[in-house]
Amino acid sequence: MKFDVILACGGSGSRCDLGYNKLAFDVGGISVLEKALSCFYHEDIDKIIISYNQNDLDWLKSLPLPDNSILCQGGQTRTQSISNALKLVENEYVIIHDGARPFLPRQCLLDGMRDAVEYGNSLLFTPSVDSLRILSDGGSRAIDRSAIIKIQTPQIFKTEEIKRAYSLAPENALFTDDATLYEEYIKKPAHLTKGSESNIKITTKEDCMRAIGADLYIGNGWDTHRLDFDRDLILGGVKIPHDKGLVAHSDGDVLIHAIMDAILSAMHERDIGVLFPDTDDKYKNISSVKLLKEVLQLVKAKGLAVKSVSAVIMAQKPKLSPHIPTIQQNLANIMQIDEERVSVSATTTEKLGMAGREEGISVSSVAVLFRKAVK
Repeated sequence: MKFDVILACGGSGSRCDLGYNKLAFDVGGISVLEKALSCFYHEDIDKIIISYNQNDLDWLKSLPLPDNSILCQGGQTRTQSISNALKLVENEYVIIHDGARPFLPRQCLLDGMRDAVEYGNSLLFTPSVDSLRILSDGGSRAIDRSAIIKIQTPQIFKTEEIKRAYSLAPENALFTDDATLYEEYIKKPAHLTKGSESNIKITTKEDCMRAIGADLYIGNGWDTHRLDFDRDLILGGVKIPHDKGLVAHSDGDVLIHAIMDAILSAMHERDIGVLFPDTDDKYKNISSVKLLKEVLQLVKAKGLAVKSVSAVIMAQKPKLSPHIPTIQQNLANIMQIDEERVSVSATTTEKLGMAGREEGISVSSVAVLFRKAVK
């Protein structure tokens, strides 16, 4: 079963008071709109129709939009904008979603698609968890929250039915969501599908601030290798002049090993000892840069990307400060991120412990990943 998607992006975002459309607000390295688009990477989704505000056209054209996206100019009201976009829908079902809801959980989308096929439509909701009151006669009175639900998008319909509903609605009709219009003109009830509290709509500046840091993935990594003679010292893919090198099944690049473990930790994957076991001869003396590139392919396959990495090298000798800029630049090139997002520092242990006795080198690392928009 194939679905088309309409992303409602025709508003101005004025309530956010950002000085620009809230859809351009940065959430984890990408815009709200790009994040919303990334929610619809699914084999059963054919095309994504972006119903846009004319004032945002230049900005939209500057984005790396997915190949299956289509721009459609919106109208003066949400009803007009969706009506315009529906003319481009060709598949049996259409998913209508707010462009300002960038954190739609995958399971909610799958549940909605399933219910739409089974019941003819699907309307995401969450129960009200707050105490509620209704204003009346200059005062207020409490109401039973168990009878109240909050409505979300996506809302999914048979294309033929929702097109008919919009054709029957007057051009100046004001409906805050598609299910209300659907029930008014098709005279069928909307089927309720359980949504998620994380599926927030960004409406105000406070919503934007809460969204910062959302959908980020953080992991820690640590590695230690023994120093010995007749080995090259490789750190971050850079050969460092020294009379000793690190002993390992691979090239012993303890810095890259710690960074890989941090990245894998952020993805909830097993560590490099499991992925690249030292019992496998194909990893004998292998460059750790190659292993890092394999980890980065796994990151990409999960729809993620590296936002930043930070690492501390613990070594008594050699003095690493002169080599740090080269190491950072090399790591940034390998991970294809800005150099300012790679932080490497070095410290001695004041001649204490294994590192202090120059028996080995340890590295502690942190990696931050984010969900990448589908291109």
